[in-house]
Amino acid sequence: MLSCYVIDDEPHAHQALAKHIEATPGLQLMGVSENPLESLEIFRQKGYADITFIDIDMPQLSGLELSELLANKTHIVFATAYDKYALQAFEKNAVDYILKPISYERFLKCINKLYGKGIKNAPEEEGTEGHFYIQYEMKGKLIKIEYKDVVYIQSLKNYVIIYCTSGKYITYLTMKEMEESLPSTVFMRVHKSFIINLNKMLSIDGNAITLQDKAEVILGVSYKEAFFNKLNEKMIKTKRLPG
Repeated sequence: MLSCYVIDDEPHAHQALAKHIEATPGLQLMGVSENPLESLEIFRQKGYADITFIDIDMPQLSGLELSELLANKTHIVFATAYDKYALQAFEKNAVDYILKPISYERFLKCINKLYGKGIKNAPEEEGTEGHFYIQYEMKGKLIKIEYKDVVYIQSLKNYVIIYCTSGKYITYLTMKEMEESLPSTVFMRVHKSFIINLNKMLSIDGNAITLQDKAEVILGVSYKEAFFNKLNEKMIKTKRLPG
């Protein structure tokens, strides 16, 4: 369970984030505060949250200044109404920068990105555990997808098709968004149109990758070097000389 804390001087903003946190499995709301100085004292007394959502434009102490005091103690996500601070925010090593009003779909993308960056309690390296959510078919309907069920993902113009052992799901996301949100230890982009689950790969012959459901995906030229570097990490080789 990942603990979350929200620091925002606007009640309606921190209430919306709190609602998203409480609605998401695997997350626990540690608390909210409208005063950044007060939140520092709470952290000193109770410990730091795994994820801290911070507004930028606040009295007494700005979110950017606060993030310096919280550096390396919590994963920071800036939640603000202004896009002009984005560069400064990422210079502070923020994991994400979300613009208000924050939809639940955008919130879930942020959480999936955190898992992909190896946040505490994230799935183990082999990907046997872990999941994500997508919006499916109609607005407001969410589908939970287990990492271990995904075979591969294919781009479809402004959508992606997620092929699972149980079927396929189409959702309004880009390949870049999927790649950034999924753990790189389990999933890898091998073509501009394909991301595969490395645990579902059966064989590779030339540029043809065969997956568990017998689907065949072509390895793109620009992805080839990174792909074989990844394979070499798990390849067993003999040290004997031939002959």
